[in-house]
Amino acid sequence: MSDIAKAAILHDRSVLEIGGADRTKFLQGLVTNDMRRVAPGTALYTGLLTGQGKLICDLFIMPDGEKLLVDIASSHVEKFIERLVKFKLRAEVTFGETETPLAVAAVWGSDVAARLGLDPRTMLTEKNSLPWTHHAFIDPRLPALGARLLFPVDLTVDIELARRGVTSATVEEYNAHRLALGVADTADIEGEICYPLEANFELLHGVDFKKGCYVGQELTARMKLKDKLRKRVLPVVSVASTSLPAVGTSVTANGAELGQLIAVSGLRGLALLRLDRLADAQMDAIRAGEVPLNINWPSWIPR
Repeated sequence: MSDIAKAAILHDRSVLEIGGADRTKFLQGLVTNDMRRVAPGTALYTGLLTGQGKLICDLFIMPDGEKLLVDIASSHVEKFIERLVKFKLRAEVTFGETETPLAVAAVWGSDVAARLGLDPRTMLTEKNSLPWTHHAFIDPRLPALGARLLFPVDLTVDIELARRGVTSATVEEYNAHRLALGVADTADIEGEICYPLEANFELLHGVDFKKGCYVGQELTARMKLKDKLRKRVLPVVSVASTSLPAVGTSVTANGAELGQLIAVSGLRGLALLRLDRLADAQMDAIRAGEVPLNINWPSWIPR
C-alpha cells in the first residue's frame, strides 16, 4: 500500500440540516437504515427509496446538537427535499441549508485514521484532534474509502490537511479510487434504475432489516428473503489503452446484453449487470461498446 494519504473537496456534495422534535422518528419512516443507531461522533449511511423500492439517493446522516446533518449528492438535493415535503404532514420537523454553509471532503490512503485522530473501531473523533472541522468520521461503507470531513466552506482545508501529511487531490482522483473499489455513489445511478441491494447497500452497511416499516421496505425485504439478486453493480476496467465509453453504453458478451455502464472515470467504471447472464458469459468476450473490459469482482462482494 502506498504511504501517501490524499484528500479531495467533494464539490458535488451538499450538507443539509434537519431539525424539530420529530426529526429522528420522521426519517425512520423514510430511510433504509435504523435512525436509532445515530449517535454522537458517528455517521449513518443510508438510502431513500421510491414506493416501489427503487433507489433515489444515498445519504450520510449524523447528529449535530438538536439537529441532524445530511451529506448528500448536490444533484439529489431537490428531489430529497420534495420527498420530505411530501411526507411531512403534521410532523414537527424542519429542513433546509445549514446556518453555516458546510463543505465535504474525502480523505483516503495510508494511515488516515491515525493522521486525523479518528478511532476506526467506533468512528469517533477525538474532540480536539480536528478543531477546524465541523464533523469528521470514518466512512461507514468500507474502510478503504477512508474518512469524510464536514467543514466551513470558507476554510482553506488543504493547509490544515497538509500539516497532517495529506496531499491535495481532485474529485476525479477520489472517484477513480471509489470506482476501483466498486462503490457506487447514487449520483452515478440516475433515473432510479436499481434497487438498494443491487447497489450493494447491505454490504455497505446501508440497510437494516430489523428496523420496521419505511417507504420501499416491502420489496427490499422480499429481495432479502429470496436471497437471490438478478442484477448487481460491479467494477469494470478497460483492458485496452482506450478509456471506457459514456455512461449508458451497453455491456455485452458475444452479442448478448449483460447490462450497462453507470459510472466512468478513464479506464475504470461501474456497470449494473445481470448476474445470470454474466455467469454464462465468456469473460474475454465482454465489451462496453467496442471496448474490451474485465469485471474486477472485489473481495467484499460475494459471488
